[in-house]
Amino acid sequence: MIFRRTVINELSNSLGGVFTVLFSIVITVGLVRILGQAAGGRVDPASVFELMAYTGLSNLPPILALSLYIAILMVLIRTWQDNEMVVWFSSGSRNLLHFIAPVAMFAAPVIAVIAALSIVVSPWANGQIDRSSAEFRQRDDVSRISPGRFIESMNGARVFFIEQVAKDGTHVKNIFMSEKTTAGKEVIVQAAEGEIKLNQYGDRYVILKNGRRYESSSGPGADWRVMDFATYELLLEVKADSIHAAKDAEAMPIEMLFARRSPINNAQILWRFSWPIASIVLMLMAIPLSYTNPRQGRSISLVVAVLIFIMYLNGITMMQTWVKAQKITWIQGLVIVNSVMFALACLLFVRRVWMQSWLPQALTRRVRVVRSKLPAKIKGGSR
Repeated sequence: MIFRRTVINELSNSLGGVFTVLFSIVITVGLVRILGQAAGGRVDPASVFELMAYTGLSNLPPILALSLYIAILMVLIRTWQDNEMVVWFSSGSRNLLHFIAPVAMFAAPVIAVIAALSIVVSPWANGQIDRSSAEFRQRDDVSRISPGRFIESMNGARVFFIEQVAKDGTHVKNIFMSEKTTAGKEVIVQAAEGEIKLNQYGDRYVILKNGRRYESSSGPGADWRVMDFATYELLLEVKADSIHAAKDAEAMPIEMLFARRSPINNAQILWRFSWPIASIVLMLMAIPLSYTNPRQGRSISLVVAVLIFIMYLNGITMMQTWVKAQKITWIQGLVIVNSVMFALACLLFVRRVWMQSWLPQALTRRVRVVRSKLPAKIKGGSR
């Protein structure tokens, strides 16, 4: 009882700290990326923090799985370095196998949360991100522009630059527009101010005032025509009124993935079910990987553990690629990658519990006896 309580308490304290650090890193990186997209006019600047929250939710399954893995490693590595492991081994003939029960008791609710996040919450968060992006893409060109930046329009043939936008969103100042027409001509328009209007048919126009229009003739050695204007109307791209959120595989509910079977959907099913299973395998693997010589540092064990996690992640990604290419089914991919890593975990347990230097203990003792006699025989033969 004391043994289990001690292990679970230390794991609880360690998991909270590790998760806080990893989640903070992911949120910071996501915030920088979303701010860059907002500055570039690809997402709504008013939805930055909302998108950051959804991004954090979508990334929670791998973050929580890695946090659990590292927390178990750090707690058990400390017990090796502080020689506490020797004390536990000497009380009741314990070995590393006895750590499975308390670690599993602690990890069970965490793994259940990972399963819920991976199967339900993360797809919902991805759907909210897609919905927000779809809403922003359906705005007209000017309303999507961040002041002070060059932004391409939806068709890529028009570039806007607006220095100032009024709070009401209808009045703009210092406008620059460059457009390449279907006839191959290049048109450049510059105006001091402008206003966005809506006609009776629902089409949006930007009315530029007090500006100048430059137009080049097509072909080599093109000449430019310059025209000053008091007002100049420019039709903005027409968007559909209805909003259709992007229902890609990452945003689909699990029941929809099973109903609409396709290689991409099957690969997404593999991804969602992989993380709960991977959490169980990583939990088991962390126990033998934690072995550390008290005379050495803990860095070697942590580096090896992180490399194994990266290998596991690459294995899941590779199985996804094979499922998309229809080389294997999603069930086969799920079994292959997790079976290989589970076999590795079992091999590590065998190595730490029943073997020394990758040889059985009885064979190891025999090898030591032979080695102790070998120098004397060589010395006697040389005489």
